[in-house]
Amino acid sequence: MQPTFRSFEEYHRQADRVRAVSQSWTGVRAVDINEVDGEFSIAAAERNGLVLTMDGSAAHLTRMDRILDETPSHPGEVCLVPAGVDVHLSWRNDGGTQRSLMVEFDNDLFSIYAPEITTDAFLRGHLVPANFTARPVLGSMVSMLCAEIDESTRRGRLFAETAIRLLALEVANSAWSVQPNLQRGASAADPRVDRALDYIEANFTRDISILDIAAAAGQSPTQLNLAFRAALGTSPYSLVIDRRLKLAAQLLRKTQTPIAIIAVEAGFSDQPHLNRMCRARLGTTPSLIRKG
Repeated sequence: MQPTFRSFEEYHRQADRVRAVSQSWTGVRAVDINEVDGEFSIAAAERNGLVLTMDGSAAHLTRMDRILDETPSHPGEVCLVPAGVDVHLSWRNDGGTQRSLMVEFDNDLFSIYAPEITTDAFLRGHLVPANFTARPVLGSMVSMLCAEIDESTRRGRLFAETAIRLLALEVANSAWSVQPNLQRGASAADPRVDRALDYIEANFTRDISILDIAAAAGQSPTQLNLAFRAALGTSPYSLVIDRRLKLAAQLLRKTQTPIAIIAVEAGFSDQPHLNRMCRARLGTTPSLIRKG
């Protein structure tokens, strides 16, 4: 029977099968891991985890809160493990050992390192669970921060805290689920946001940009982003993607239209774009949404 641990940190102490070195900052821990083939579970992960695989695997099974994915990992892919989930992992390495980099963080990450994006609505959100998928920007940030573990590549605390801030902003933009404070039917108490919401609702299936939305609201992109954060706890970009995903999910469940056509009808550039956003934001795929 596979062992169960209370945290990844506890698992990393298994010296007979894992070699892990780490570095910590306030609310954040970076880990460089080398491990043999294995299988284990974490009961209600204590912290959010971003795992970057460096060597890949011949086979990989990930189950988070009963959602199963058996896709092998590939070098450069990132797995997202939210705090509080039960996670089960099983894998077989391509070689004798497999190297991964991991960043664990508390939700305080955002209020400490990026307070301007931290609202009550944002803090009610969570890391979106996802098995290993290509996330080049997030992966490069995990790698950059984990380089601070090794004294030969360490650049110091100021650099590390800057890297953590960039990581927090990228997680917030591409891997964090936020429920807006308001339903669209209510006033945002800010006419700029209301004008932008009207424009988004009328045009989200088109190839619109933040410049288009800002122009409709009579604001600069920076001003509009700040207004959205204050009123809704999210950004115009995130709201557009969420609106497209909502329409795509409705079409997937109610029609037999090919997924590639649904992707374009919902405003995505193509089916792979819809696939990436489903995995990043919903932790699933269009095919699984269609199956129910």
